[in-house]
Amino acid sequence: MEKIKIIMDLDVGLDDAIAMCLALGNERFDVLGFTTTYGNRHVDVTTKNTLKILELLGRTDIPVARGSVRPIVAPYDPPYKSIVHGHDGLGDSANPLPEPTIKEIDISAVEFMARTLRESEEPITIVAVGPLTNVATLIMTHPELMPKVKELAIMGGSTLKGNRNPVAEANIVMDPEAAHIVFKSGLKIKMAGLDATWKGYIGFDEIEEFGNTNWLTKTIYDMLGIYIEHYRDRIKNPGLAMHDSLPLAWLLNPELVESEDLYVTVDINGRYTYGMTVTDVNRILNEKPTAQVALGVKREEFIQLIKDAMAKLAAEKK
Repeated sequence: MEKIKIIMDLDVGLDDAIAMCLALGNERFDVLGFTTTYGNRHVDVTTKNTLKILELLGRTDIPVARGSVRPIVAPYDPPYKSIVHGHDGLGDSANPLPEPTIKEIDISAVEFMARTLRESEEPITIVAVGPLTNVATLIMTHPELMPKVKELAIMGGSTLKGNRNPVAEANIVMDPEAAHIVFKSGLKIKMAGLDATWKGYIGFDEIEEFGNTNWLTKTIYDMLGIYIEHYRDRIKNPGLAMHDSLPLAWLLNPELVESEDLYVTVDINGRYTYGMTVTDVNRILNEKPTAQVALGVKREEFIQLIKDAMAKLAAEKK
């Protein structure tokens, strides 16, 4: 069975933590390292959360490299007004994870990505589920390494709707200039945006059963209270969207995702559309596609992949 070699770039909040479980609990992935960025919280917090999850899962062998602290150009908003993931990024649980005993490595996220790509004999997939600052910086500073990037699978964007403003998705609008660089890079891109990720949910009728499956699902479930409240009361979704797991599932099984090859660019000039992934769904511009865009997902099969990965991890570390 051919392994999928990945570096995962993330801003660990609740759905990122679950995505880490999918990445580490599916034997087809060879996770070479995690790189962190600001996003759901400050990069200090997201880095600590990444280390906490690795310690929880007994995977302290995997390197973590601390990355970007702010966008390339966009205004920086340190207080992070959104508390979808809690102030600690992991749900402000009554039973918080202990402080990590492991530390990040002593080189930056971009340096780690570059070194790993340079030393690898095979192309590597980058899975980016936070703002794209680290990835854009890699593209700008190490263009010679881009042939070593097999593809870029991102969680971000949408064809129309936003969740940070009326038309822009959070990961993209936090650093639109970085996203603009990424979509202009010529890399092979899988864009798992809100069109599909809001459909990839664990239903509220499933969540309690999920939480009582094993020690790991119970630990994760204990963190999800604020996330459940957000999706049930504010978003009014049928369940909890597993945003950051979708690009991973798409890599594992392309048939899970309904998609189209479309031209995507990012608006970095608009007054109302700044940060929008402008997606030429109707092919009006007659431009060459820049991304494979997810439009739907086979929900039950997608969620089962997550459940299977967590069951495997729980069995391995009882």
